[in-house]
Amino acid sequence: MKFRKIIKFNFILLFMYLIINVMSCSTFNASLDSLLVAPKVENILVKGTWNLDSFYYMYNKNTGITPKIPSDSYLFISDYYLRINDLLFEYDTFKVKTFMLSDYMRVKFKIDDFSFLNLEDKSVNIFTIQDEDKNMHEFIKYDDDTILFYYDDDIMYSFKKVSNKIDTEIEGFVKDNLKNNVITYDGEYMNNVGFLISFRSERKVTDHSIPKSVYKSIWVYQNNDGTYAHKVFDDIIVPKDGKILNISVESSDKNDLYEKIAIDDLLSDDVFILDGDNNTNEEFINQFIDITYVNENYIGINYDQNIEYLGNINIDKCAMLSIDDPVIERRLKFSDIFQKSVKIFYNSYYKFINLLKKVNLDAYDTEPREDSFKLERYGGDWFLKGRVNTKLPSSTLKPLDFDIELLPNKKLISENNVSANLGQIKLRNPEARDAFMSPDRDLVVILTSTTMGVYKIIGDKISNNAILELSIDSGDNVILGEWYTGDKAVEVELLLEKLE
Repeated sequence: MKFRKIIKFNFILLFMYLIINVMSCSTFNASLDSLLVAPKVENILVKGTWNLDSFYYMYNKNTGITPKIPSDSYLFISDYYLRINDLLFEYDTFKVKTFMLSDYMRVKFKIDDFSFLNLEDKSVNIFTIQDEDKNMHEFIKYDDDTILFYYDDDIMYSFKKVSNKIDTEIEGFVKDNLKNNVITYDGEYMNNVGFLISFRSERKVTDHSIPKSVYKSIWVYQNNDGTYAHKVFDDIIVPKDGKILNISVESSDKNDLYEKIAIDDLLSDDVFILDGDNNTNEEFINQFIDITYVNENYIGINYDQNIEYLGNINIDKCAMLSIDDPVIERRLKFSDIFQKSVKIFYNSYYKFINLLKKVNLDAYDTEPREDSFKLERYGGDWFLKGRVNTKLPSSTLKPLDFDIELLPNKKLISENNVSANLGQIKLRNPEARDAFMSPDRDLVVILTSTTMGVYKIIGDKISNNAILELSIDSGDNVILGEWYTGDKAVEVELLLEKLE
């Protein structure tokens, strides 16, 4: 009987481990990869001739842009090629992703409300093809009569079916009369742009009074005359209200096993500290902090907090703090940042718990906690995650993270409507693990396990040669990645020059 109980207990642990690993992936990102197939064209695509019916600006700020694809354009789909005017995509096969249109809009385009497309939310097929230059292009099959195509001008084009087969007469006319009719732009003006990135990495320490995480920041600046500069800093550097804040984790003078966040203004003669000096907990609570995210408004952390020092503590809690009051006891709730969207937090939580209803969760604190959420970066984007912690420290069970199906707002990520296509970048550089594209789409920062490279974008092509390449470590985790353009970029550059 005892032997059976041991087998049953081990089976439960194995099942929990599998569930945790599956649930730690995004329900609208990583899980979609499992749906990728390569079927025959006639099974998914609708062969035939299509006419451009309408187009939609994806972001309001772009409404002055002239569409690159003219209103009299045609789309032709065969078994082997797809043509828009003389823009030709030949292929042997392609990948297909099937999921809800709302999820695709939220993850791909950072758009929660796509009502301007005049389309209902439904399951759609997204098919991806690769041109001869190894650029990836995605088309949305909304239904048998509607194909959507997103080009690199931030405009979604909607094509309507004309015929179930390729109309050779129309295609011949297009070949003869609409050559080079997809507009390209080669503007010479370069905007001032800066990129600030911060990393966290771990070091081995034998003295527990020394924080185990170390931080560094890199600033890259492009002037409008085409010149470049960069600076590297220890710790985390954040521009805020005319100050350059230096953010670090320090041990308390009162208790070597108590860590706190210290912030000072590097441009001020007077030390500007926001470290919770009035917090008496540091005298008797052991507390360990890792910064996992930061910007000029918030600091995201993982932390352990215990009355007695327990060695290797496995309760890994997360919290979001105000940068003006970075004290764990005053951590923020989800509703403090997303006042009108708190319902989405609870819906996401209960959706996750319902998926685990067959799993014994007695070891977990299953009450929804608004003050337990974080930003996590993967696949070239930031995602909101909630956390379900274990009730007690455990060497076998880990916290359970779930997707909060809401986009980070501008208070968290100021430039969140431009995503680098990491999948396409990996075709050029298989070692790429993250990428950041500038708001003006003229620069891209690509991270591998050993380098951080900055590349120019010319037209819709990434340059083969980096304008700047710096060494980084494989264990460096991104905790900040912010773009600054125009006057704001100049302001930050001038502030940082004062530190030299």
